Amino acid sequence: MDIAMNDWKRQKGIGKTRNSPSMVAKRYTMPAAAAEQLKRVASSFGSQGRAIQVATEILSRMEAPPAAEVKTREMTRTTFRLHNSTAELIEALSRKLYDNDRAQVFAACVKVLKMKRIRI
Repeated sequence: MDIAMNDWKRQKGIGKTRNSPSMVAKRYTMPAAAAEQLKRVASSFGSQGRAIQVATEILSRMEAPPAAEVKTREMTRTTFRLHNSTAELIEALSRKLYDNDRAQVFAACVKVLKMKRIRI
């Protein structure tokens, strides 16, 4: 049974090379507070990438997404390993809702993950 699991991991691209055609490592500039809060809430999702995936999917379906925040001075650059569709969704949300500012998308993602009631 252990051999089959190793074959599955290699097949999915999770094993030795850590590469997968459906994944991409992207570096984003985001507010430092949002990065810190994302680390805290990500534990319930298993990883930061999965938390971002869930948040962007919810954000894209919301009737009234969170408003853009006031620009903050404290920014940080963070690399995330995301699915290609999630990276594309971040770009689309930044163009459509947040005036081409990806940092605002991540701030909104943190707001969405912390919401108690979400209206979709």
